Amino acid sequence: MVKLVRPVLGIELTPSATETQGVHQDASPLPPLGPRSRYRFAGPHAKDLSLPFIRRIKGRTYPHYWQPAEPKDELEACALGRQYAAHLAQMLKLNRQHSGRGLLFRIASDMDFRDRGHRRSMCKSFFNYLEVLLNLGAQQVDLVQHVEAMQRFHLSLDELETLQRKPRRKKRG
Repeated sequence: MVKLVRPVLGIELTPSATETQGVHQDASPLPPLGPRSRYRFAGPHAKDLSLPFIRRIKGRTYPHYWQPAEPKDELEACALGRQYAAHLAQMLKLNRQHSGRGLLFRIASDMDFRDRGHRRSMCKSFFNYLEVLLNLGAQQVDLVQHVEAMQRFHLSLDELETLQRKPRRKKRG
């Protein structure tokens, strides 16, 4: 069950249906600022569906990670792309434990990069805004130290997994 969220000023939140008959959804005019979700989750399955561009669709056993509203024109497509990127960033900002678990990869995998219409502009704006946010975050971190620490962290996880798989010998005595 998805926990209800309390809206806060900032990012427009479009409702995310858990079941959608078709692939596309009617677009609604979205103002640049409005209420946003705090993205608090009852469980791990709820986090994905709380984002406004992720939906369950008929014939698929797992969510489709890029089901945005249908933009009316190029301007709205770009605005939606930036807004969706802000939703993703807000969700990850408030739930750091979900970072680095492949959500952006699943989103990109479900995007149709062959589409030459407004939806392509939406994808470009989505990634362009994420690049801006990435740049802002990268300026706050010593990247060399951070990547080395992440490497040590993952190596220690591998070592821990190896130790847990190793059978223990009983002591005699």
